[in-house]
This record gives sequence, structure tokens and C-alpha cells, in this order.
Amino acid sequence: MERENDLLFLMVLTIVGAILASSLAVIIQRTVVLPLTIAITLILIFTALLTRKKTVHMAEKLETLAMAVALIAFIISFIYLFRPA
Repeated sequence: MERENDLLFLMVLTIVGAILASSLAVIIQRTVVLPLTIAITLILIFTALLTRKKTVHMAEKLETLAMAVALIAFIISFIYLFRPA
């Protein structure tokens, strides 16, 4: 369990670094990088909460939902890309 906590701590540090880097980029290119900064901030919150048992179950459900949404997005993009003219 202690090893998992060390890994979670390193993940949180990495995400904090990504937030700092993308925050600096937001100053230059707001419209492109701002959604990325918001997404990374949400990932930081979820990663910090992974030390709780209930949050792990919620993360697994969110992962399943995200995979379903990504699959649907891929299907729609391929239909849009290869539709008859």
C-alpha cells in the first residue's frame, strides 16, 4: 500500500508540473491551451482523491464511460471521414 501511495504522490507532482507548464502557455495562446489546463487540473483532483477506496470505484466507472465515449467518437469520425460524396 505504501508503494501505491508513493506512486500516487509522484503522479500528483507530475500533474502539478503539467499544470504549471500549461499555465505559462495559456498566457501566450489562450484559446488553444486553456482547455488542456482545465482538463489537467481535473485530472490532478481525481488523482489526489485516489487514496480513498470509494474514489477508486468511481475512477473505474469513469474510465469505462470514457472508453465508450472515445469509441463512439471514433465511429462518428470514421463515418464523417469516409462518407460518400
